[in-house]
Amino acid sequence: MKNPIIGIIGGTGGMGRWFADLLQKEGYNVHIWGRKSAMSIADLVALSNVIVIAVPISVTASMIKKVGPLVPEGSLLMDLTSLKKEPVELMLANSRADVIGCHPLFGPPLKDVQGLNVVLCPARSGKWLVWLKNILDKNGLIVMEKTPEEHDKMMAIVQVLNHLNTISLGIVLADTGIPLAEINKFSTPIFQTKVEIIKKVFTENPGLYTDIIAGNTDVEKMLELYEKALADIRQVIEIGDGRKLQEVLETSAKKLF
Repeated sequence: MKNPIIGIIGGTGGMGRWFADLLQKEGYNVHIWGRKSAMSIADLVALSNVIVIAVPISVTASMIKKVGPLVPEGSLLMDLTSLKKEPVELMLANSRADVIGCHPLFGPPLKDVQGLNVVLCPARSGKWLVWLKNILDKNGLIVMEKTPEEHDKMMAIVQVLNHLNTISLGIVLADTGIPLAEINKFSTPIFQTKVEIIKKVFTENPGLYTDIIAGNTDVEKMLELYEKALADIRQVIEIGDGRKLQEVLETSAKKLF
């Protein structure tokens, strides 16, 4: 691949900024577009032969529909969002370019990403898949190739179920009516870690987490499983026999471990 020029839409922060830094470290010419950029999106696309969509999930679909038709055949159109099925389908439908969905499974603040996972969903990848994998491999990332459907199904567990648990715990803590400062006087280290995660989800970028939950097509299944688990736990507790709850844990442990 000879000197690709990369344009990142949404590269002023978050994963877009992380990806821009990675590519610049590798010596690539990277142009970044944000809402305050003087350059138009059309000009960015004209300058680049790799276009990366790295905007919030809530506006990813509309941005792909706007940008996709501008990206010519032979170029690469890719995204960095936490959901893959809809973005990949939209990139295929709205552009003649090669298409790869990409999801780094970590947050942008991390500096050392060696040994961390990245999912690629090559849909119309051609020559660009080897180029992208080489960059990720060189930086010590573990690359998995999956279909968008496989990716989103696993993210329903790793992200949706995980965030539902965090949100539920935070809402219940708020509904106790006891000030958090008072609760923290009795806090164990593990509980304090959970409170810090709740704070991050609730205060730093709540829209990111709610979009991840609402946008995943398997969310209903996760909700059903979550509600069933709570109902089963309640039923066992109401019996008043701790051994029954222990049996539930032991049965689940055999399935998991």
